[in-house]
Amino acid sequence: MHQVARRGLKGRMAFLTFFISLFLLFTPFEQGGLNPSMFPKYFAAGASLVVLAPMVAITKIRFRIETRVALVVLGMVALHSLVVSPVPFHFTLLIILNTLLAAFIYEASFTWHAEFVSAVSWLLLVNAAMITLQALLFYLTGGPIIDFHKMIFGSDSRFVEDFLNIARFSGLQVEPGTYANYMGCLAAILTLSSEFNTKFVLTSFMAVLSVFVTNSGSSIYFVPVLIVLLGYLWRSKVRVIHIVLLVGAVLAYMVASGVLEHLEVRFLENDDGSLLHRVEGVHAWTALSLDEKFIGVGFGNDPCVRCYYQDIGVVFNLLTRGGMIVTLAFALMLGRMLVANGPVLAFLLILIPINEKMFFYDASIWLFFLFAMTRHVRISSVRGRLSAAEQARPA
Repeated sequence: MHQVARRGLKGRMAFLTFFISLFLLFTPFEQGGLNPSMFPKYFAAGASLVVLAPMVAITKIRFRIETRVALVVLGMVALHSLVVSPVPFHFTLLIILNTLLAAFIYEASFTWHAEFVSAVSWLLLVNAAMITLQALLFYLTGGPIIDFHKMIFGSDSRFVEDFLNIARFSGLQVEPGTYANYMGCLAAILTLSSEFNTKFVLTSFMAVLSVFVTNSGSSIYFVPVLIVLLGYLWRSKVRVIHIVLLVGAVLAYMVASGVLEHLEVRFLENDDGSLLHRVEGVHAWTALSLDEKFIGVGFGNDPCVRCYYQDIGVVFNLLTRGGMIVTLAFALMLGRMLVANGPVLAFLLILIPINEKMFFYDASIWLFFLFAMTRHVRISSVRGRLSAAEQARPA
């Protein structure tokens, strides 16, 4: 009885630790005022470190092969930022800290698997509930959109009540595209780490549909990718009715919300700002000399002014900023994905970071990389062993 009680207390602490740290890492915020800074990034990483610190004493870290591969990539990034194209030392520390935070959460998720999956699920449900409430209040009351993000973080979010004949919602996130990117990434992590059950299906459906409620351009990309990933990864268990219901709900929303007409106006009749920034960033990189491309742009300043270089995608950022040494290290990570899960699943997984508008050093994307490199059947076997061990514990 005492062993079960101790496990229950530690389990609740593990769940709370996971939830708070994941909330900090998957809810980026900005400093208000006319002089924005990097303080929010340093604060989120530092606060997550403090929250996760107590788990070190109760968690055995194994440094699985996925973690070691990620650390090799981190080593090449650090080498580039310290020697090849130096950046301020504290920025390099931020890159290292974020990657190590992702590695620790990943390793701890095997010891506290049920608690990790529960924390991811609840964070997705909280975000889905808030953006749904935001949209319902807007349509039922006739506006304006309530800024939940500002209530928590104090800085305005960037939603739009009438953007080319459609309202855009952001929930707890700073903007609609941020919601689609971060919640899409978190939903993919849940798909890779959870077992297939009713709770997982319902949570996944709500998460995918909530991404669509943003009415952002990113949602049009991530929703079908997440649906295909869900269907392929659990093809032996998912029923046709599951996919039919999800796709049907998506199509019904597209028709009812007017998002199709919005996208036509946005991308075919106007010069979309987000897309234009990406094009400018790619052009800036292609204009570099061959030597500059080989060495890399560097992990400091962008090669173009106000082109939002990170918006092109995490993979593009890593490879162009780190040059050949980071490209070779990333190839090792991609190779691990192929060996672990085969070419089809590896291809589906790499579609996530290719279009992620996160910063290349975000712990969120590195946590995804770690799960993407993990053999899915091995995660299932670990779940089974942990479940059997729990059942064998004396009452």
